[in-house]
Amino acid sequence: MAALDNEVVSCVECRTYTREEVERSVRETVVALGGITSFIGQGSHVLLKPNLLQGLAPERCVTTHPEVVRAVSLICGDLGCRVTIADSPGGGIRYTAANLKRLYAAAGYDMVARDTGAELNYDPGFRIVSNPAGRLAKSFPVITPALDADHIIVLSKAKTHLWTLYTGGVKNLFGVVPGLEKPMHHARFQDPNHFAGMILDLNDLLRPSLQIMDAVMVMEGDGPSSGTPRQLGAVLAARSATALDMITCRMMGIPVTEVPTLRVARERGVPGSVAETISVIGNLPETLQGDGVRLPSTYLGQGLGIQRNMLLAILHGLGGAYAQYPIILTDLCQHCGRCALICPARAITMKEGIPDIARTACIRCYCCHEICPAGSIAVRQGPVRRLIKRISGLS
Repeated sequence: MAALDNEVVSCVECRTYTREEVERSVRETVVALGGITSFIGQGSHVLLKPNLLQGLAPERCVTTHPEVVRAVSLICGDLGCRVTIADSPGGGIRYTAANLKRLYAAAGYDMVARDTGAELNYDPGFRIVSNPAGRLAKSFPVITPALDADHIIVLSKAKTHLWTLYTGGVKNLFGVVPGLEKPMHHARFQDPNHFAGMILDLNDLLRPSLQIMDAVMVMEGDGPSSGTPRQLGAVLAARSATALDMITCRMMGIPVTEVPTLRVARERGVPGSVAETISVIGNLPETLQGDGVRLPSTYLGQGLGIQRNMLLAILHGLGGAYAQYPIILTDLCQHCGRCALICPARAITMKEGIPDIARTACIRCYCCHEICPAGSIAVRQGPVRRLIKRISGLS
């Protein structure tokens, strides 16, 4: 029996994507954790959040396999739950009903909905959610179905990643940030540790009820969309996304100290971020690990991090033009210096008693705006955001 402060990860061998094997493996994985009723209530509204990304065919190993989504949908259906499948695509794809319909079909999720009675979300709406407890991000734009559901079940795909080395349970939740808001967040949090901290803030805000990992076929090399499939042969489940990612990385041969989300989680003391506090039940990772996956070409080696690439630079640039940024209203400033003290990026210095914000260093976390007692730090829209609103008539 695991200690009370331990996180438990369940791992069941699953060698193929045949319907029978996947459903058996997923059910066994969830039962090993106490059953689905340990995580969701009967008749509740459940959001299944897969990794949709660019909506490519399942054999490309980019998206969560539809058989995994189907199996979880059936398990929730057994409880009489209303099941919604939703995600906001990445890769610069606009978050529209037409694009969602096309991407769901390409990924095979339309057939899942047809077979299980699950709903596919076509509503491109989102709401801004306050996050006062966030260490870096004090608010998030979140797609509507993630806010309307009683429970979120994250259905991840285990992949290497050109910028974050690995993407799995923790990072998958970034998909609830819609459309052009994604590059804005990339621009705000360009440092990998800041980006990881932002995603951990998002996980803390939404607190998914259950994490399930599709690691039957994982991606190695230049993921998350241009790598190559490789068999790992497992389905995993956990309450903690961090613990799930720790074990999945161990199985894939990825050094956990090099993955920003796991490194920052450990610095924050997030449960499941220390290997010794994770109990694995079922197939032990060592029996499935092999010789490890091929890491992305941007990885420079142990302790050297990830090389910056051109695509990410463009993403940061576009997002920076779109993002809102803080400005100082000097006539209201009380010269207290709290903004400079709280700034996590150290982008604010006091000059003759007035805060000065270095735009190139600002990560747009808006902590300064949050802490200012005089309301002297406003948030101004970026030029691209203003232009888009003017064109669309959304003043």
